[in-house]
Amino acid sequence: MLKRLSFLIAASLLSANAMASDNWTGWYIGGNAGYSRGSSDVETTLGGQWSTESAALQSHVVNEMSPSLDPDGAQYGVQLGYNHTFGSFLLGGELSYNRMNMDDNRQTGPKPTTVFPSLSYDVGNRAEVDDELALRIKLGYASNRHAVYGTVGMARVDASYTASITSNGNYRKRNSEADNLHGVQFGAGYEYDFGNNWSLRAELLRTNLEDTDFVTEYQPGSTFVTPAYVENVNQDLDYTTLRIGVNYRF
Repeated sequence: MLKRLSFLIAASLLSANAMASDNWTGWYIGGNAGYSRGSSDVETTLGGQWSTESAALQSHVVNEMSPSLDPDGAQYGVQLGYNHTFGSFLLGGELSYNRMNMDDNRQTGPKPTTVFPSLSYDVGNRAEVDDELALRIKLGYASNRHAVYGTVGMARVDASYTASITSNGNYRKRNSEADNLHGVQFGAGYEYDFGNNWSLRAELLRTNLEDTDFVTEYQPGSTFVTPAYVENVNQDLDYTTLRIGVNYRF
């Protein structure tokens, strides 16, 4: 009798666990909100007529035009995905769109050069991140009302960069570059099933994107137009996102 009772209890627990895991199988749709913080390093190299200037002046310009920016901001979005459980093993895929609202800018103001104290430069840099589209797979473990998973995939991000340099000698250069950047997105998440097809989750994600290159351009009114001075700008972008979301499974 005791053995039979023990068997029934164990069978009931295993059945409940299987049913709870099966509850994670299916399509879902949801929304999320959170915060992202990143880094965008600028590396500037000089060309053209800059080769005729002193090494000290070139070094000053390169250093001022090569800052490290920290774009950040609140983000929100939607996601659509599918999960399938094999026992307690979870496999899924997800497509998400998020509005990022990340930006950072730096303006030095007129700054005298060491080699020519009468000559000053005002340098500006900016990084903005607008939209993110990501497609990721999920691998994890689901048991009862809990699911934990790792995730990795590809991201496409709309970003724009700006660099400018002006002098008190009426040297005026500026350019903005808007680009669709591609890269990898990976991280981990935890999701809790409330029942009635609703669940709440938290995710920590890292996004690493490709670099962007652009060249500053002379602005109207600049005294120096020819021979050409060239500033080549290379800018990268990586960021980390912490967000919470709700999903409805159907």
